[in-house]
Amino acid sequence: MQEFQEKDKDLVSVIIPTYNRAKVVSDCVRSVLHSSYSNIEVLVVDNCSSDNTVELVNEQFHNANVNVIPLTKNLMAAGGRNAGIKSASGEFLLFLDNDNIIYPDMIELLVNELKKDKSIGLVGPISINVNQGSTMWMASGDYNFFTSRPKTLFAGKKVDEQPLEPRYKTCYSPNAMMVRREALECVGGFDPLYYAMYEEADFGYRILKSGYKAYIVTGARTNHLYYVNEGEQSKLRVAGIGFPERAYHFAKNRSIFMKKYAKWYHLFFYYLFFVHAFAFYYCIMALRYNRKDIAKAYFIGTYKGLIMKASRSVKVEI
Repeated sequence: MQEFQEKDKDLVSVIIPTYNRAKVVSDCVRSVLHSSYSNIEVLVVDNCSSDNTVELVNEQFHNANVNVIPLTKNLMAAGGRNAGIKSASGEFLLFLDNDNIIYPDMIELLVNELKKDKSIGLVGPISINVNQGSTMWMASGDYNFFTSRPKTLFAGKKVDEQPLEPRYKTCYSPNAMMVRREALECVGGFDPLYYAMYEEADFGYRILKSGYKAYIVTGARTNHLYYVNEGEQSKLRVAGIGFPERAYHFAKNRSIFMKKYAKWYHLFFYYLFFVHAFAFYYCIMALRYNRKDIAKAYFIGTYKGLIMKASRSVKVEI
């Protein structure tokens, strides 16, 4: 009877991109395999790591339904997730950053929410920043298109001190999100133009533009470790500019995202003031920590974002 019930459940494909985080991603996979929802396949997309990620994951999980997809170059978050999509068989796909330890019932709660209503295309859990006082990343997310800054509900609040409703409407779900197959087929994959940063928000907005709803399910939880890479300054990492490549894409993608979703009058104010204000702010921040390389990367990224073209199409072919 138990075997029949498990087979009767919809398959969930868990897609985890990673790069040079062998132990971190192994701990993440282990937490996924301890889920109360057992009909899952795990796809670890290795972005051409130089450490022993591929060997360690294969060694530790060779008896589980865990497959490693080794890439020949680093496609970062957007490209890594797209590679996972191509190999995924599930009716539901869970995109999970590799520095997560998910709660045992997280997947089951997200699946249950999607199965309640076929008009729901995307759901996400509450991400708990365990290294920042066990505070919430957000319970709902949107953007202020005059300033280009995100608007988040309960960000930075302690999860056990805030009364929460069962779910909140959202425009995206960073760090962890589950999408139904039908919604994915409407929007395609993650836009590789972003490479990394803003690609999750872009994906969520395209889900909404295709006619689906999106929610953060507050009972579903994951511990987000917020991994800081070797050589990164933690305060710059939290600000989104921990190293030059990240600073470049952060600056570039802000303008790309605005071009895709902002109205003309939003863009007027953005180009007139805010893009310059943010360039000044982040460059000064980087220089305070004696990181001229990061300041230079952010400045170049700002320029690139302003001159690059961005398609407003809902579907991104992969």
